[in-house]
Amino acid sequence: MSLLRELNLYFRPPFFMNDNRKYVVTGGPGFGKTSIINELEKRGYHSVHEISRSIIKEQLDSGGDVLPWKNLNTFSRLVFERRVIQHSETPHHLHSFFDRGVPDVVAYMVRDELELPEKYVHALSELNYNQFIFLTPPWPEIFKNDNERKESFEEACDIHTFIKETYTNLGYTTFEIPKVNVNDRVDFILTNLQLPLHI
Repeated sequence: MSLLRELNLYFRPPFFMNDNRKYVVTGGPGFGKTSIINELEKRGYHSVHEISRSIIKEQLDSGGDVLPWKNLNTFSRLVFERRVIQHSETPHHLHSFFDRGVPDVVAYMVRDELELPEKYVHALSELNYNQFIFLTPPWPEIFKNDNERKESFEEACDIHTFIKETYTNLGYTTFEIPKVNVNDRVDFILTNLQLPLHI
């Protein structure tokens, strides 16, 4: 039995609650998450930005080697630690949108066949998000890579599959965000959550 299937047996509702105000926007790299998070922020919502690219930029600027293409294990540990901090420091009373959640780290590690520390699995039961997870689907027309995002489109699609499977097997419900302009994508998310389009 795969680790993701084991997670499905271990974590089932109600380990999270539907009234949780921490919402995740996720999916493969390069499919439009950041634009959505930025637009949500413009509309007045508290937004928690992607930490992986910040770490990569820090390492490139400082000449460090904690990079996913050089030292994936250490990089994953650092991303995990910072995502835990992001989750823990976000007030529960705010409607907050996360550019990736803690389960994303697990998805990447499982895909790359890295050992998953027990504390990571424990964190999945402690650091919860709203039941509804919003996925940006593969979209070749907007995809591009750069110095901080080296994956090909095919690799990004594979990562997307692991992310979706991870959240699904943790008991979350995933929604695919339509391939439309950013404003309409944000409207789709807020309408499904029954939240105001602006605050």
